[in-house]
Amino acid sequence: MRQTLFNIGFAGLFALLAVILPAMVLSVQAEDGPKAADKVAVVNGVNIERVEFEGEMLTFERNILQFGKPLTCKQLETVEKEVLESMVRRELLYQDAHNAGVKPDEKAVDKELNALKDQFPDETAYKNELSKRNMTVELLRSQLVRNSTVQQYIERQFAAKAAVTDNDMVAYYEGHMNLFSQPEQIRVSHIFIQRDPKSDEPHKQEARRKADQIMNDLKKGKDFAALAKEYSDDQRANGGDLGYLKMGQLEKRFESPVFALNSGETTGIIEADNGFHIFKVTDKKAATVLAYEDVKEKIRAFLREEKAKQEADLYARKLVEKAKVERFPIE
Repeated sequence: MRQTLFNIGFAGLFALLAVILPAMVLSVQAEDGPKAADKVAVVNGVNIERVEFEGEMLTFERNILQFGKPLTCKQLETVEKEVLESMVRRELLYQDAHNAGVKPDEKAVDKELNALKDQFPDETAYKNELSKRNMTVELLRSQLVRNSTVQQYIERQFAAKAAVTDNDMVAYYEGHMNLFSQPEQIRVSHIFIQRDPKSDEPHKQEARRKADQIMNDLKKGKDFAALAKEYSDDQRANGGDLGYLKMGQLEKRFESPVFALNSGETTGIIEADNGFHIFKVTDKKAATVLAYEDVKEKIRAFLREEKAKQEADLYARKLVEKAKVERFPIE
């Protein structure tokens, strides 16, 4: 079970830093005469480049913004130090895994690489993002191979030994009920007659007359989807269907009247600055809570993964004590 399901707060993000970060990282072997300004650390002769560190920070800050306010200067300084130390520990875990002969999961690497690429509308946008990070496709794949090697190492050395009890799983379930709750959902269709707020009065009146005619047709029993396909200025191709929505996904002015409808019912004409709106609810799903029995195996896998990361981090901290690590000023 991944972070997309088990959302975490600021402290939880620090825990993630302990072992694996989702940024683009590639450590390279030190060469003669590198400038200190080009790197932030050297770990047993392997450079951690400054551009790699900056990529880690960019990703971390983007993740933090999903949870609310941006970091303060003091928080940023703390994060920078912890990001650097997490990169040092991860490099040591990779070195240990490599020495132990651990191999990456090549199929998983290819799948992740394709998933990253699919986040972009086209090849140009994909390569532009890589360029912003001073990254190439080849270097990105190399980074994913290294991350996969560390992951395989953690699973082999720590996950298999991580014990998760029934009490652990029940406690997590009961303590995180919000993660297993599904709010009420309604399936909504929409007819929209656009009106330019800057247009003259005759044009505004024409839009209103069109909306009134559609409303009259609906009252006579004409099909909502057919009218949407014929007249709507939005979602016309699929008969105005907006899919299933939860509270908070519609504009405030629409939310109350739409969620008050029963399945099969239609709102009146709702006027807005941009035109006239008519909504129909075609289905409703009541709020539900996923049963413990249905999610316990996912909880078990998640808790085992978290315990494995914690154990791996403790082990990596011991490796730091024995390693030759040189750190350079971040700023």
